[in-house]
Amino acid sequence: MRKNPVKAALRQGKIAWGTWLTIPEERVVWVIAEAGFDWVTIDMEHTPLDWREVDRLVGSALNSGITPLIRVPAGDPVPIKRALDLGAYGLVVPMVESAGQAQQIISASHYPPHGCRSAAAASHFRRFQATLDEYLSAANEEIMLVLQIESPAGIEAASAIAALPGCDALLIGPLDLACRLFGPAQRLTNEQKKRFEEAVQRVIAAGREHACATGFHARSVEEALHWASQGMQLLAVSSDLNLLATQVKTTVNQLKSALGSLPDHHPEGF
Repeated sequence: MRKNPVKAALRQGKIAWGTWLTIPEERVVWVIAEAGFDWVTIDMEHTPLDWREVDRLVGSALNSGITPLIRVPAGDPVPIKRALDLGAYGLVVPMVESAGQAQQIISASHYPPHGCRSAAAASHFRRFQATLDEYLSAANEEIMLVLQIESPAGIEAASAIAALPGCDALLIGPLDLACRLFGPAQRLTNEQKKRFEEAVQRVIAAGREHACATGFHARSVEEALHWASQGMQLLAVSSDLNLLATQVKTTVNQLKSALGSLPDHHPEGF
């Protein structure tokens, strides 16, 4: 049976680099995998991706050698069940704010006796290169559950959430967290940055206390490296769309800035 390399890496104390997938195009998955990312999160919370598209993207990720996670729209049993039945190697669940809520998500993600996940002969076991019996026996161990901390309530509950068996990682959603701490703003004051850093450090401390990995969805390489230096392991950098936009903008700016150094030359007839 195919193993989950990202979950194994976290258990070994290693860093796993990933990004967010928002474009329903298999060739984008190929590019992300070829670039060397360890994992990709297929985002169903903030995109119009449907289940058929997600099904294709999971298959494309596995064929490309990158580990597919799915961010479900919410921590409800139905989308959790569907995402796992498609063969996701992990779930990212947004806006987890209490140990009680986390326990319900954990239960929905695990087969009995550790949870109440419904068993079905879906496509999941084939994507683990296993028989149905093998998958049912090992799914609880191989599937990774990532719970997002994105609010002051989540920060307060981080230690209690991290202590729960079945929670593999706490992942900071920085934009939501900043919005809930300070209101919607693109740039934080120095004092706000200090308070934000202190909040994230509380999550890191909770993870260390309970041997639960922590992570961050960074908007830049520099931000990702900062949180890696603080002990975080599950680090997402930007998204497919933002990486594309950054490269396109860089390319166009380079072309336009170079125009001034080119000699004037017009073909005959112009």
